[in-house]
Order: sequence, then structure tokens, then C-alpha cells
Amino acid sequence: MNAPAGVLAVGAFDGIHAGHLAVIRAALEISPDAGVACFEPLPRQYFSSPDNSLRLTTPAERSRILARSGVRTVTAFPFDDATRDAGPDEFLEMLRGLRPFAHLVVGYDFHFGRGRSGSVAMLGDWCAERSLGLTVVDATRLDGDPVKSETVRCLLRSGYLERASRMLTRRYSASGPVARGRGEGRRLGFPTLNAAVPRAKLLPPPGSYAVSVRTGGLSMPAAAFIPEGRPGLVEAHIPGWSGDLYGAVVEIEFVEMLRRPEKLTKDELMRRIEGDVERTMEVMKE
Repeated sequence: MNAPAGVLAVGAFDGIHAGHLAVIRAALEISPDAGVACFEPLPRQYFSSPDNSLRLTTPAERSRILARSGVRTVTAFPFDDATRDAGPDEFLEMLRGLRPFAHLVVGYDFHFGRGRSGSVAMLGDWCAERSLGLTVVDATRLDGDPVKSETVRCLLRSGYLERASRMLTRRYSASGPVARGRGEGRRLGFPTLNAAVPRAKLLPPPGSYAVSVRTGGLSMPAAAFIPEGRPGLVEAHIPGWSGDLYGAVVEIEFVEMLRRPEKLTKDELMRRIEGDVERTMEVMKE
């Protein structure tokens, strides 16, 4: 049995940034039972090469953030060959069949249908013809610039965590199970937990970071390292930690980039890591 028609916010919602949150708030203001329909996989994953298709939020992360934002129902709209080839009207009827709605809420730059040929103006006409409601949410801006997922990606790829965090309204994070590593950090005197982040998830560039490691209700400051040439790996040294987290899922929240990778001797590297740990503790006190 289909759910009763209601209010539905539609979009990719990758990253759940400030602009997405404005769309969600607008939907929830119309109805506290408003749902969200988002594409899975993301259109960029369908069309782009693996290197250009990395996502800001995994499906699980996106669902958690949406739930914290007050969304009770999330519907995954399959993005496949049929979705790609559907014209604007056909696309909307597909959406309506998947999740009936009486009122749509979308962002100002929402496009749909084959070749992104459907516009917000076209959507307005389509809704009016069917006596359906439509709310179009204007751009959310930061220092005059519209907040967009692609902008957040560019900032993160460049290591500009502070501005990316402002656009997201939270610190950027990545989650994954703790796996056994090579023991390189332990041999240097700085044992690490090694988080295996899904390879489809965008990580900041290789280098050292001040981070917060969250697991089981705990939040611990750590100095983390993203190595070159090892996709999906984040190594985090938690000062004073001696517990066993193998197999546990941890969330690593990136606070500040400390330095890029360097070619160093063993002694130089040990001094660098010691400095990273000291800076991390300073950052987390700020």
C-alpha cells in the first residue's frame, strides 16, 4: 500500500549542507511529517568516473543527518538507466509512483529529467496542472556565495576545512570500522587506530589533521594522518588511549589540517608527529 500523499522534499542532498537544510526546514514547516526523496546512487556517481564521483555523505551518514534534522521518512529514488532516459514529465510520474505527494519542496537550482532538461519553471507548470503545491527555496549564501555541494567538495579537496564546515553547518566527518594496520605508528611510538572509510566517500587531501574520534558515546581528540596512495584509510593516534577498538565503527571529525605529507627521516617524523599531537591538543581546547 502506498503512503498517503503529503509533503516531499526532493534532491540529491549529498552533504546535507546549509542549502539542503533550508529546503528541509521549509518542508517541515509545511508539515512535520514531510518526507525526503533522494537519489541513490547519486547522479554524479552514475555519470562520472570513479575519481570524480566521490560523495560527501554515504547513504548511512545521510540518513543519520536527515533524522537529526527532524525527517522521519527518507525514500531512495533509484538512479538507473530508466531514470537517466526519462523525460521531465515521465520522471515526475516515476517519482509520484514511488512516493505519492501533494506538495513538493525543491531548491532553486533543481533540475530533473533527461539531460537535466526539467527546470523549476517547468515543475511549477506541471504541479499547477495537477493542483499540487510547490515551494521553491532560494539559495543559501555564505559571504555572498551560494552554498553548493560542488563548492564543499572543492574546499575539502583543497584542505579548507573551516569554510567547508561553515557551509555544512558542522565539521566534516568520515566513518568506518577499525581494521588492523601495518603497525608503523606503534613502531614510532604513536600507535594508531586505522579506520577503513568507504572508498566512495570523499576524504580531505593526504596529510596530518587534528580530529575528534567518536565511538560508543565517547569523543576523543586525536592526531590523524591520511596517507598517499591508500584510498579510504585514516590513521588516528589518540593520546593516552590504550583500548581495543578493532571492528568497532568510529566517526572521525576533521577539525584542522596541520601539514601536508613530507619526506622525513625516522627521527624527523617522530618529532613531526609529536608536534602534531601537541597542536591537536591546543586546537581541541580552543
